[in-house]
Amino acid sequence: MDEKPRSGSVPEVIDPLVAPEREAQLRSKQMSGHHRSLLFVTTITAITAALALTSTVCTGKDKVQTAMDVQMERMDRDKAHYGTHIRDMADNAILQDMSVADLHFVPHTSELSGTGADRLDRMAVLLNTYGGTVRYETDLRDQEMLKRRMDHVHEYLTVAGCNMDKVEVKAMISGGRGMAADKAIIVNLKGTIKPRSASGSSSAESGASSGSKN
Repeated sequence: MDEKPRSGSVPEVIDPLVAPEREAQLRSKQMSGHHRSLLFVTTITAITAALALTSTVCTGKDKVQTAMDVQMERMDRDKAHYGTHIRDMADNAILQDMSVADLHFVPHTSELSGTGADRLDRMAVLLNTYGGTVRYETDLRDQEMLKRRMDHVHEYLTVAGCNMDKVEVKAMISGGRGMAADKAIIVNLKGTIKPRSASGSSSAESGASSGSKN
C-alpha cells in the first residue's frame, strides 16, 4: 500500500534535467567552504611565522636598524672620537689652574654642585698622578663657610681615591699664567662699558641746564 504524504509536507520533486546542475552547485559550495577554511589556516600560519621571525630578527644579532638607530649610533661614534680630544683639553686646563670656585658649590652651602663633583672626579685622577695644590679662588668673607667648603673638597678627593699625602687644599688665586698686575688694574678700571666722551657729557649737561631754564 502506498503511503500517503503527511499533512503539511510537500514532497520534493526533482527534475532529472536539473539534478546534475544542483549536484554541481552543492559540490561547488562544499569546495568553496573547504578552500576558505584552508585559506584561513594558511593565513594564520603565515602571520604566526612572520611574527616569530620578526621577534627573532629584532632581538638577535641581525637586528634591523631604523633611521633613528643609525643616527644615534653615528652620534655616539662621533662623540667617542671628538670626546677624547675635548677631555684632553679639559685635563690640560685643570692641570694649568688646578682650582675650584664658588660656582662649584651649591649657593650658601658647603655642598658641592654637580659641576663641582664632575670637576673633582677628573681632578682626582690627575692629582693622584701628579700631586699638587687645589686652589679655592673666592671672594667669600665668611671664614667658617670657607673652611667647611675646603674640608668638603678634601673629603671628596679622599673618597674619590686620591692620595692626599701629596695634595693640599688652600684658599688662593688659581694657577696658570694669569695677568700682570698693571694690566689687571687697567682691565678692572675700564670694565666692559666704554665711558662717554667728555664732549658728549658736557653737551648733555648743557642741554639739561637749558631745558631747566625754559
